[in-house]
Amino acid sequence: MNNPVNHRAIYFICCAIVVVILFVGVIGVTGLSPLDDHLFISTLFKGKDFGYYIMPELGRFFPLTAQEYALVSKFISPTPTFLYTINALKLLACGGLLAYCLSLSRLSNVGCGIIWGLVMLSSGIANTLFRLSAGELNAFLLLLIFIWSNLIKFDIKSDHCFNGRVARVLGIVPFVMAMFYKELIFVLGLAFSVYEWLRYYRSKHVNPPVNIYIVLIVSISYIAAYGVWRFFYTTGSYANFNAIKFWDVLGLFAINDPFIIVFVLPLTAYRAILICRRAIHHSVYDSCLMAASAYTSAFLALKIYNTYYLLPAYGFAACGIAGVLTQLSSKIIRKLVLMGSFVCLMNTATVSLSDIYAQKNTINNHYKFVNFLSVWLQQDFNITAKRRSLVLVGVSSGNSIEIINSLNIFLTSLGVPETLIDVKATEPTSNSAISLYYGVKNLNGYEPKIGDLLIYNPYQEVVTLPPLLSPSYQEIYSSGSEWSPPRWLGWHWVRLCLSNHTRCKSKVWQDRRFTGYVAVVLTRNPAVPNLAPLKSPSYRLGSLVLPARMRVGEARRLDILIENTGMEIWPATGALRSGQFVNLAYRWFNEKGEVALEGDRAPLPESMLPNDKAKISLNIKCPSSPGSYRLVIGPVQEGVRWFPYGIDEVNSIEIY
Repeated sequence: MNNPVNHRAIYFICCAIVVVILFVGVIGVTGLSPLDDHLFISTLFKGKDFGYYIMPELGRFFPLTAQEYALVSKFISPTPTFLYTINALKLLACGGLLAYCLSLSRLSNVGCGIIWGLVMLSSGIANTLFRLSAGELNAFLLLLIFIWSNLIKFDIKSDHCFNGRVARVLGIVPFVMAMFYKELIFVLGLAFSVYEWLRYYRSKHVNPPVNIYIVLIVSISYIAAYGVWRFFYTTGSYANFNAIKFWDVLGLFAINDPFIIVFVLPLTAYRAILICRRAIHHSVYDSCLMAASAYTSAFLALKIYNTYYLLPAYGFAACGIAGVLTQLSSKIIRKLVLMGSFVCLMNTATVSLSDIYAQKNTINNHYKFVNFLSVWLQQDFNITAKRRSLVLVGVSSGNSIEIINSLNIFLTSLGVPETLIDVKATEPTSNSAISLYYGVKNLNGYEPKIGDLLIYNPYQEVVTLPPLLSPSYQEIYSSGSEWSPPRWLGWHWVRLCLSNHTRCKSKVWQDRRFTGYVAVVLTRNPAVPNLAPLKSPSYRLGSLVLPARMRVGEARRLDILIENTGMEIWPATGALRSGQFVNLAYRWFNEKGEVALEGDRAPLPESMLPNDKAKISLNIKCPSSPGSYRLVIGPVQEGVRWFPYGIDEVNSIEIY
């Protein structure tokens, strides 16, 4: 199918918008990610070699990880901005090369634009923008060159501008390099070369080109060498450390990579059946689909997941779908697939944009925090001569062990002696194998003690928000910008925000992502929660400013000061958990004295002793029907009862 000229402008406008969004996302990052990239602090930023990522104890072998940064740093002093600019340029190269590869399929420019947007606004791209040590983006770029080298001979103009045979041979070099960025790249090469060989063999007209044999031999040689290395030299397995249930992995990939799971896998199965019946239907684009599907299946078989694991297969998947759609004789099916792809793009783009904003915010907040903390710790030691325990709240020494190590590396690189700090985590380990591998002895988590510095951070496994005011804490640091939009799919935004604007604001506030850092010193030991019914609880609220009239469904956030005026201890842990814990909540009573609406809960920051005060953020939502109501805000012991309230806790409000 020839590209219709009247759609060309739409295609390039869409491409330009996505490139600008992604490029601007990278610009302005002033720090380094606590994930992986803390390794740059102790290597490149100190003029040392980055080293090769070969770890027999984890069975990991991709030596070229981040070596491009190490090479450039030999000539130019590395800075975070400089490294992220390199990442942005790689991203632009990926976008341009992918657009050209898609144009070789002869699909319409609108169709190419939709598929291009699906890839460039995918969660895989969004989550490698700020992971300099993640080799998936490099592998994606190199494999796009390989794909281009195999597709160019199908371009009518290629014979006039480039020797197709030379291009195919040149494509082998980046393919070999890609295998040293991620181990499973051999699956892509093996699947693609095998299906290409079958295509030529069944056609019985043309012998397979030399590059197909080379890719096949290289892939087999790599897996043989890797297998020998694993058998004789490795002592552990990264996959075993991180494997989860198959259906959980499939569900996570389906949410974050629906393009692959929903479109590529079913279409590949359909084309495989069709090809088995008639070899004439088999094209190079089917081989691309087979390669992408095989790569996806490998991760499903290993049962490991990350938001960017499938990125190297995106080029094969995108070009494969574009080429197969071009060959379809039914325009209706082609349009249906493209419409479904467009819906998929709109649905997942919001997640990717949220990830970009959240990661950028987190990195900048992290950079400011560690700089502040390094100065504070050294000044504090000069005053108190006391070693500090830095306690990461909501973090475990299992799957989040990297956050613990990262904080240590960042602080010591900024001049904090290791003898001054001891980084710990509050939660029981979420992965005992990883914890034991890193030598963690306390698998049950650490109980904070007086004088410890508690750090609320964006990487919590048990989400616990920092208190506005708590009787046992003294705040020493808080990020200026701590929140990012929820990680919602597009249909969530449409369903919530188009149908009910006020409800949308309420949900956005509830589901927003904490991307800042708050540090507090523990000034006393919090009371141990005693989960038993309270006999005679009482409380007092600080003054509230509420309007006399509010709209139906309106939501409003209140920062509420509450005091325990009784003689009993209120059990709480700072998070919403099952059991007889005390939370702050609210109720709307109608004119008959009936409960018209019972609101969501907000946890108390800790167990509260008599006379303790705390300040808590609570999101108040109005009833859905007009009328005169009484709003009562107060504590509730879950599964037991609401605390008795007095006249001062009643607010008469007209809902219209």
